[in-house]
Formats: sequence, C-alpha cells, structure tokens
Amino acid sequence: MSPPLVDLHDIQFSYRLEPALRIKAWTWRSGEHWAVVGGNGAGKTTLARLLRDDLRAQRGSLELAPAIRPELDIMYVSFDLQRELIEFDNRYDDSDEREDAHDVGTTVRQAILQGRAETPQYQQLITNFGLAPILHRGIRFISTGEGRKTLLARALLAQPKILILDNPLEGLDRNMQRELSAAIENLLAGDTPLLLLLPLGSALPAGISHVLELKHGQVVSSGPRALFNSSIDNGIADDASQPLPPPLTRAKAISLDAAPIDMRGVSVSYNDEAVLTDIHWRLERGQHCCISGPNGAGKSTLLNLITGDNHKAYGQPLWLFGRKRGSGETVWELKANCGIVNTPLQLNHLGRQRVLEVVASGLYDTIGLYQNCSGREKELTLEWIHAVGLDDLAQHRFDQLSFGEQRMALLARAMVKSPPLLILDEPCLGLDLAHRQKFLALVDRIALQGYTQILFVSHVPEDLPACINQWLQLTPHAASGSTARISSTAPQ
Repeated sequence: MSPPLVDLHDIQFSYRLEPALRIKAWTWRSGEHWAVVGGNGAGKTTLARLLRDDLRAQRGSLELAPAIRPELDIMYVSFDLQRELIEFDNRYDDSDEREDAHDVGTTVRQAILQGRAETPQYQQLITNFGLAPILHRGIRFISTGEGRKTLLARALLAQPKILILDNPLEGLDRNMQRELSAAIENLLAGDTPLLLLLPLGSALPAGISHVLELKHGQVVSSGPRALFNSSIDNGIADDASQPLPPPLTRAKAISLDAAPIDMRGVSVSYNDEAVLTDIHWRLERGQHCCISGPNGAGKSTLLNLITGDNHKAYGQPLWLFGRKRGSGETVWELKANCGIVNTPLQLNHLGRQRVLEVVASGLYDTIGLYQNCSGREKELTLEWIHAVGLDDLAQHRFDQLSFGEQRMALLARAMVKSPPLLILDEPCLGLDLAHRQKFLALVDRIALQGYTQILFVSHVPEDLPACINQWLQLTPHAASGSTARISSTAPQ
C-alpha cells in the first residue's frame, strides 16, 4: 500500500459555531487522484483551505507527507485566488495620478512568473493555454476564462506536489473547455497528485481514481471511483407558487414604446485594436436575449456600453429606451435601468457586508449600503431575500455564504429596484445543479412578470432559461474585431 499524502481523523471545523465540515477519517495516498463532489455549501472549499493551512480545524488531526509544505507545495486554483489578486491591484491602483488615467496593474505575465525568470516550461505553458496575446494585459481586464487559464499556468509553473483545482472548466467556452479537459487528463496521467472540486452531477475526468462526496459538511461516501453512486437530492427547488415582489414605482419613467436596445453599427477599439465591429442589434419589447461567443470576443465590452461602464459608447449609433447614448443622460440614470449579476461583482466588492445590506444596496446602485433603508424599500429588500430563499441568512455576512447562496443574493440585489433590463453575465458559473435549476427557474418567473427583459451571457446551452427568444452570437476576427449574428433560434 502506497504511503499517505494526506491523513485526516476526526476533523471538525465551524464558522461562528455553525458546523462547516466534519470528517471522521479520510486518507489520500500517493498515486491516487481524487474528486471532491457536492453542492454549494457542502464543504469542498473548506477542505481545500484546511489542506492549504489557510484554516485550522477546531478538532482532530490533519497530517501531510513529511516532504509537503502546504504553503509552498500545495497549489490551489479557485475563484477566491482570482478575487484576491484583483483586490490587491485595486488597492494600489494609481489611475487618478497617471497622465493616461490607466493603471494596468499586475500583468498576466507578472502574475504567472511571480518574479521568476522565463524558462522553457513557462514558454510551453503560455503556448499550451494560448496566453501569448494577453501577457501584457492587466489581470483586472481579462475575462473569467482567461483568468482561469492564467491561474492554472501560474500553479503549474510552481511545480506543486499537490494541485487542487476548483471547478476548473467553469467560465470557459466550449473550445477551451475541450482543451483544458485534455490538459487535465494529461495532468492526471502524470506524477502530480490532483484534487478536483466539482459540483454534484459533474462529469468526472477519466483519470480520477477516487471520489469523496460531501453534503452539508459531512461525508456521504468515500472510496474508489467504481463504488461512487451519487443521488442528487437538492431540497432547494424554486417555489413557483410564491408570487414575486411587485415592481417598485420608479421616480423617472422610461419609454415603454421604444426598443430597450438599438445598435445601428456600433464599433469599439482600444489602442487601434478592434474589439467590436459594425454591431447591428435591436432588442424589442418582450425579447430576452442570449449573448454568446468565445472568451475575449467582446461580450463584456458589449454589456458595458449598455450599463454606462464604457466611455466608448459616446458618439456611437446606440439608443437605449429610445434615447441616444451621450445625449445628456447620467451614468446613474443608465445604471438605474440595469440590474447586474456577474462573477467580478461577487468576487471583488461585497466582502464583509451582511446579506440584507448587499441586497438593499441594489436600490441605490452602490457597492455597499451608505444610507438608511426603511419603509417600503426595506420591505421590498426583505421580500426579495425571501423570494430567493435566504430568509435565514439575511443577517449573515456575504462572504460566509456558499457560492450558490451568494449568487442568489446577487439576483435579489439586481431585482430589488425592478430594473427594465436584467443583465446576467455567466450567472450559472460555479453553481451546483441544484442552485442552477433554482436560479434559472427564478429568471423565467421574472421574465413572465413582463416588466424586466433578460440579457443572458452563457457558453452553455443547457444553462439557458426557457424565456430566451433571441440569440446574439459574437464571432471574433483576428484583424477586425468581433461581428454579431442575430437570430430567433439557437445557433448550431
């Protein structure tokens, strides 16, 4: 029998007296590759952080092989790491003091090398993951998929003795998913022990030899893959019998006759590099659009033109609710029309706020609550917290929620002001099957109300709500930026 890499006995860890992980015994031996599966809040991330020595169990023992130093030899690729890197750059952003008003911050190259010299292994990783075109871009300005590849290259360059990958395929388009899946299978065929953290119901790579299933912090099953037989019982299905909160009365009405979005040849470039070219797109009343395209195709740029987060919209043939962009409207007027759910917001900004504060901040389009919320506004906040099933967690800190619970809180935050446009940028990213099903069911009920129209960004056809009736597909071209194809049926 091969020697153990990891040996756990009677482990117990709690957050604020709430049990988060209890494992009576688990041994990971040399030569084994494990998948830890479970729903959001099952304890997968807690286990990874215990192995990394980022957390210490209140009870029990955790022993690593003598040659393994957790802080140096165990590499962990996760959403949290991406958030920490971005937060660091945000903290030292000096854009306001620069002549060009733009601080790139840590570049992709710097993030991967971490002060090391370039080596043949580095060059091979850059080639394998297709990172050469973005090496000099700041990590704050790359897509979620590009960030995932950057972090994986960074981890592999460190030549870890244990590699932990948290939902490694999430956020990648289908082509990159296939490429990264092949890369993971190659790693599983190698000497580096891998631990994959996966949502329940995920397909297991062929090279996985053992499976540990967790539910509510406790072990459901553990052992060789051949013995793994999971039954999905989520217990969090959306209750369609409960009506959604009624729309909030808006202080400044918008035109209900004009198309919410009308682009008549929009083009965007940065430093003479084209991103979007001649985009013609009209979203009519009653339409809900799926926006798709590979990583880097310009999906975020397109959305930022609508939300007011991209100054390139000025002077463009772009009308929102019948009003031309740049005709005197404020950024806050634009933001009042849009509710937004995306991963950067979840990872980068909300931190230690209570769920109640996070949801209420959506009323004022602020990151954080800076004024009293009372009367009808507080009632509406609590109604949306109830609608997404977080009543018991309203006073909990946002960063203490599971990933799926955080995403439901963001949906409530986006909807609390009754926006005419709900922008969901890869909203199922990181969700287990249970939370994914509930999220999509809620989106369909929001669409059915008739007030809010949906813009839904996704690489995965299975992740779409039933309300989608328009598709916008971005196709990048090396020299001229991405063009758009609009259709009333899903692209093949």
